[in-house]
Amino acid sequence: MKNFSLKVLAFLAVSLLVGGSVFAQTKDNKWSIGLHANQTNYQGDLGNGFFKFDDIDPGVSLSLGYYLSPSFDITAKAGWSHVDYKDKHGTYSIGHGGVADLRNYNNESWSFYGGLWNASANLKFKLNNGWLLKEDAFFAPFAIGGVGVTHFNMQAVTDHVVDHSYSNLALYYGGGINFRLSERLNMVLEAGIYNPMTDVYDGVDVTTAPEWNGKNNNRVAEGHGDAAKSNDEFLQYSIGFTYNLGKKKDADGDGIADRKDKCPNTPAGVAVDEDGCPLDTDGDGVADYLDKCPNVAGTVNGCPDKDKDGIADKDDACPNVKGIKALKGCPDTDGDGVADGNDKCPDTPRGVKVDSKGCPVDTDGDGIADYLDKCPREAGIKEENGCPKREIVQAPVYFDRIVYFNFAKSYVRRNYIQTLNEVVAKMKENTTLRAKVSGYTDSIGSDSFNQRLSERRAKAVKRYLVSKGISADRIDTYGYGESNPVDSNSTAKGRANNRRAEVRIRLN
Repeated sequence: MKNFSLKVLAFLAVSLLVGGSVFAQTKDNKWSIGLHANQTNYQGDLGNGFFKFDDIDPGVSLSLGYYLSPSFDITAKAGWSHVDYKDKHGTYSIGHGGVADLRNYNNESWSFYGGLWNASANLKFKLNNGWLLKEDAFFAPFAIGGVGVTHFNMQAVTDHVVDHSYSNLALYYGGGINFRLSERLNMVLEAGIYNPMTDVYDGVDVTTAPEWNGKNNNRVAEGHGDAAKSNDEFLQYSIGFTYNLGKKKDADGDGIADRKDKCPNTPAGVAVDEDGCPLDTDGDGVADYLDKCPNVAGTVNGCPDKDKDGIADKDDACPNVKGIKALKGCPDTDGDGVADGNDKCPDTPRGVKVDSKGCPVDTDGDGIADYLDKCPREAGIKEENGCPKREIVQAPVYFDRIVYFNFAKSYVRRNYIQTLNEVVAKMKENTTLRAKVSGYTDSIGSDSFNQRLSERRAKAVKRYLVSKGISADRIDTYGYGESNPVDSNSTAKGRANNRRAEVRIRLN
């Protein structure tokens, strides 16, 4: 028995070295069914046929498996095999001085044959449990053991012919290897021992060889020879195929089971990798289905952006220099809305209205830009700041008022309502008067932000005047950003003085 155990261990070791791997049931495919072809060898009183393949004893079996965990399955197996054995060289062969020489049938060595039915319920321990091999590895060995029944319809030839049937509880233990052929189809190699725990299946035990007492063979000192030394056992090799049943859970329908899917919310129809994550061909971190340039690594929707202005090169009219989106990636240094490459007046002050060439608008065409023209709707001369030369000089400013604002704010503060009411009263007294509202900021913030803020402050004053009944067309607003400070921007008090809107009332 010890020698046999060593042989079984050797067989399993060789199987581990030369075999493939298993993809049996998984958490997604918990059931499996199988069909197997068997070869069964005998070991018992007549001799040891284990690991000998000179006599083919074919059989067939069916299997059913259920997944318990990454390490364990429950399996059931039932089948039939033909088994036969003749003692040609041992105690029970003719001419070896044993009991067969004293008692035989037709001068034949003792032998037996028959059909062995077997069924067992087993616990399978899998090595592809995540410790040694991955659960879905291409190959993985397993060990198996359980209990069942054997039924043997036997005919034995000793000193006479005996026909008999035996049924016994039996132990089953062994091991094997499963090969993954596809996600559901597997090839299984298995070798295991059926031990019916009895010594009668071969027709030979201590009761059937009473004369055998050890004196007929000098190789055995005493006792009953090898009769009753061990139970009859059957080593069954099998090769077969199993098919996994069940439907895997795949919430996003990408073909990767939820338990393996590292990106379980992938949109329908998106191509994924083996981990269930959307493909990223260029490896830029933007999935192909979102990548506007899937074959070239990039940073803007997956596309390159050489000048790093946030506009992809393919959409950038000026790909080698930073620009703004409104001008298709081209720069606008003076912020007048005309790209530098097309701007004939690239140094226009911020906030000044320009024409299509980027130059300040000159409504009356007198050569003096509106923002410098005191009479932008009437052609004039430079000496009169764009106004026509007049014999009667325009009346001076009636009065000026100043409204101050909180930091980064453009609403009119309550304590300046009275100031603006004075302006309203003056303009209602004389309907020929016009108001010019000029907004300013301190130096904190970007040029573009301050420009917009100064415009909002001027318009806030205008809205108040209009709300009090002054016609909007009598009020002109201008934003000058942080230009023309009236105090130092290096102190809090100075910056507060610069956050203002100046209201000047003049005759039309």
